[in-house]
Amino acid sequence: MTSTPGIDTLDFRPSMRQTMVITRASAETGGRISRVEIQLEAGQSGPPAHIHPEQREIYTVEAGELTISLDGDSRTVRVGESIEVEPGHVHKFANRSGEMVRFSAEHLPALRFEDYIRLVHRTVEGRRVTLPVIMRILRIESSYGETILPPPGVPRIVSKILSTLGGLAGYPTGNELADSLSPAQRHT
Repeated sequence: MTSTPGIDTLDFRPSMRQTMVITRASAETGGRISRVEIQLEAGQSGPPAHIHPEQREIYTVEAGELTISLDGDSRTVRVGESIEVEPGHVHKFANRSGEMVRFSAEHLPALRFEDYIRLVHRTVEGRRVTLPVIMRILRIESSYGETILPPPGVPRIVSKILSTLGGLAGYPTGNELADSLSPAQRHT
């Protein structure tokens, strides 16, 4: 990750072919908004289906086309268009085109989204997706239930099982990992 005053760039490759830039930090808005700009490579999916129990999320496409799945219905969002995801709705995004897509995602209120995404980045940076990496992410996610959850039913049950197995393997929860870092390390 590269840091400049007010801007954090998180490169999730090779686990996900995407970069994320925190362009409007929650500290700048009194916690009202966290805004990130995401560049998602061609043919790449974002995170698995999830919900934000207490946050609205607004995606706005700046270049390319983004496919959003919202409660099982897919929609293509083009340059200049936005789509809003209300709290509690299952969603995921992907780039089904042959070109890079760049879009913003605003989380309202910010809650602890930035802390969560920084810890996930720290966990996946330079790694390929493997079962241990997935268990580490789910352990982090277990501390951020107000910010992000798997969909109810089988996905949530499987996530809990993998998180528990991750705990048995010694992987820290998000809170444990955050507590083990200095304030400077939390933002790098």
